[in-house]
Parts: sequence; C-alpha cells; structure tokens
Amino acid sequence: MAEDGHIRALRILETLAALHQPAALKTIAERAGLPSTKAYRVLRDLQDHGYVDHIGRRGYRVGARAVALASLVGPRPALLRRARPALVRLAAETSETASLQLRSGAHRVMVLSADPPGTAAHPIAHIGERSPLTSGCAGTAILAFLPAHQVDDVLLAQPSQAARTDVPEQLAEIRRRRYALSRSVNHRALNGIAAPVLDPDSGHALGSVAIAGHASRLSDPVLHRLATPLLAACAELGAHLATVLGPSSSVRLESLDVTIQDVLDVE
Repeated sequence: MAEDGHIRALRILETLAALHQPAALKTIAERAGLPSTKAYRVLRDLQDHGYVDHIGRRGYRVGARAVALASLVGPRPALLRRARPALVRLAAETSETASLQLRSGAHRVMVLSADPPGTAAHPIAHIGERSPLTSGCAGTAILAFLPAHQVDDVLLAQPSQAARTDVPEQLAEIRRRRYALSRSVNHRALNGIAAPVLDPDSGHALGSVAIAGHASRLSDPVLHRLATPLLAACAELGAHLATVLGPSSSVRLESLDVTIQDVLDVE
C-alpha cells in the first residue's frame, strides 16, 4: 500500500529529529529511505508550515512549530513533578545519578535526572539524550517488557540486533530478574542498572529508571545490590506514569493539566 503523504511527512520529521542538526538533505533522505527529490518536497512543505527550518548549505533543523507541538503532546508537567521526588530519593540512597527514560518508537529518551546531594555539577548524560532500545540497560529494560509484536518491530528497525541469536535469551534474563545491566555501552567507563516502569494494568513498560556511575564504583556486585531500591522506585512511579501515558490516560489527563507557571515552579 502506498504511503500517505502525511505519514511520509511525519517520518521525515522524526528522522530529522534523530539526527545531529543541521542535517543535509542527502542524509535525511537516506535515513528515511526516500529519494532525495521526494524528501526535498516533503521538507519544503514542512518548512512552509514552520515545522522545519532550512539553514542554507548547512541543511535542515527542527522548526519552532514542531518544538511547540512536542511541548504539548510530550510528557505532562504533572508527570515530571510527581516523578522528581522518587528520583531525588533514589539518587540520595544510592549516591549515584538516577534518571527516568520514556520510550519513543524504537528508542528511549531521557526526560528527567537527579544527582546525589553534594556532588559537583558533572552530568553523565543530558536531558533529551536518545539511544536505541537495543543499546544500554535503560533501553533493554523497556524492550524486555513490551508486547512480543512490538519487540519484533523494534528489532526490525535495528537489523544488526535482529540478526543476533542471543537477543531472546538476553531479554528473557532481564524479565526473569526484572532489571538490566550495562557496562560502558552508551558512555565510556560508565556502568548502569535499569528497571522498567510498568503499567499496573497491562504489565507492559511505559519507561525505565536507570542508575549510572563510573565503572570503578559500580562493579557487578554493587549493581546487583542497587536493584532493591531501584525496583522500589519503579513500583512507586508506575501508577504515576500510567495516569499520563497508559492506555486509559485520556480519561484522567484533565485533572493533571497544569499551567506553565507550575512547570517553572518544579525546576
């Protein structure tokens, strides 16, 4: 079936958002799997409506209208307000950085983090950081708790991972112990542990919480010991995420809406 023009535009916009920007037309077209001429026409339409900016020879970047739309349909301020105390407590209890990740298609995106008290400002990752669900503990903790057909879709989007014969075994092990480990995967010399934040009704992952720090501090025995406070934090956050992101969220969103001033007060 031919791809609808609106779907093609969304695919181009999502592709651009995942690239280092400004991004060249050729790069966008290749990543989106479209001829350059067709990608150019879509980008021009998006540009005309403010969703994409053209920066001359440097290429294209996401436009202000797309950013504004993301702020409306993205995680609600109430979610961040409710999630922050749990992350702050987890960071204080473990003396390491704790972060909340949400799923975005075949990727995970960091939306909130907390450092342990008394530490110097040395962020190990940044809000908005995006990586495949197949890479690192924060992603695989989500992937292992998705419906089987969604796991298949994610792996098809990552051909090198789909070809690995150990992936089913790896995901089964994560489901068995309820958390995932990673060692210097997305960041050199950083180890981590992550667990899924599950929808209480479906049991499927809405996101994950990760604890990460320097490999010299977080050996495997230490990571396994951190599982207890991590799983407790995930259990606390599950109901909060479900009210905003779960299948029944639409009937409960109105009571969670807050003004922009509430967002400023959170920071």
